[in-house]
Amino acid sequence: MKPLPNKQKIVRAAEALRIVLFCGLLFGAFTFVSCLMPWIICVPKMKNIGAIQWYVFSGVVLQPLLQLMATLKGYYFFDRLKKGYLFDAKTVGLLSATGKWWFAYWLYQTAFLGGRTIFFGVAMYWDPTCLIGALTVMIVAWFFREAQELQEEQELTV
Repeated sequence: MKPLPNKQKIVRAAEALRIVLFCGLLFGAFTFVSCLMPWIICVPKMKNIGAIQWYVFSGVVLQPLLQLMATLKGYYFFDRLKKGYLFDAKTVGLLSATGKWWFAYWLYQTAFLGGRTIFFGVAMYWDPTCLIGALTVMIVAWFFREAQELQEEQELTV
């Protein structure tokens, strides 16, 4: 692989973004523990829990796990960039996995809110930001994969 002139800039930016995603991992772990608190504190003490409380208590536990997985894949992606693996198959795969986990989070969130609307009549709001972000990351991963294949093909012909 030929050396890239801006590789040091990419490595420095990846280090900064890796730190930001590490903070996101800590925040995601805190969020997951916070979502478990109703099960630990409230449920044993409450005798008559309504159906909507059960639905919300159960549904919000999975959301931070999906967020955590998307953040973890992004963290590993920037970790590999920091180490200098720019157009590596594993690096591109991690970026693609980040987008897929983010899309899974959006899909679950939409289904959860839709179920709340259908079963309990609570107004649903549709938030397209996660969908737009997930599709953007997956498209960028597709571009990276195409660039990686072109680079491998070029190295073979030279």
